[in-house]
Amino acid sequence: MVTRHEVPDGAPETPAAVELATTRWGAGPGRALLLHGIVSSGATWWRLAESLAEDGYEVVAPDLRGHGTSPRADSYLLADHVADVHALGTGWDLVVGHSIGGLLGALAAVADRRFTRRLVLLDPALDLPDDRFETGAAEEVAEATHPPSAQAVQAAHTTWDRRDAAAVADAAKAADATAVARTLRDNTPWRYTGVISRLVVPTLVLGADPAHGALFRPRTGVELMIRNPSVRVRVVVGAGHAVHRDRPAAVAAAIRSFLW
Repeated sequence: MVTRHEVPDGAPETPAAVELATTRWGAGPGRALLLHGIVSSGATWWRLAESLAEDGYEVVAPDLRGHGTSPRADSYLLADHVADVHALGTGWDLVVGHSIGGLLGALAAVADRRFTRRLVLLDPALDLPDDRFETGAAEEVAEATHPPSAQAVQAAHTTWDRRDAAAVADAAKAADATAVARTLRDNTPWRYTGVISRLVVPTLVLGADPAHGALFRPRTGVELMIRNPSVRVRVVVGAGHAVHRDRPAAVAAAIRSFLW
């Protein structure tokens, strides 16, 4: 569920959106929105964005609040992030979200059925046990506080394209460590799998390989497909959490097949 602001009389207050910076590719006629994960940026989507642009999509990839060149803010509740995403428009032909971006895409689609016609979630961050959440949150805040060099990123991910390593390093330098910490810690407990059960838009979940540090568990995927016929789940074998960088061709092919 999305946490809401409260006004004195207890009525929910609509969060105020900030204007997000965006990176764009292609000219349409299709429209695709790509939502990055924590300590990332819109520019990191370059490879999938170029593929979609070649397939006839205008692609928009925002920097979430507190990331890239988007404004910093006073609040980092999920409701605030969703308000920012909704402010970019509705009626998308495709929305793709990675990690927390996947959660935001699902929340936005549940809140407004006109938001997108198709939804793809790449190893979405939906339900994390407290111990794993704390470890992961500390690592993400550390990355934003002491961003790695492109060389360090490449050394840790030897199969990545050098443009991926450079984009990830640049995104970490641009991310605000306070925004990262508050986005994670102000929205606990991290229990959001139920959001997927409420989706009515056709949805494809591409989970990472459990042997390579997946956040999304295959058992959860089976349960979701039983509960919600709108959801399909696949595991990208050999891919870690950054499935679109570990196995870009497989992810692009799966998305293309889902759309056609």
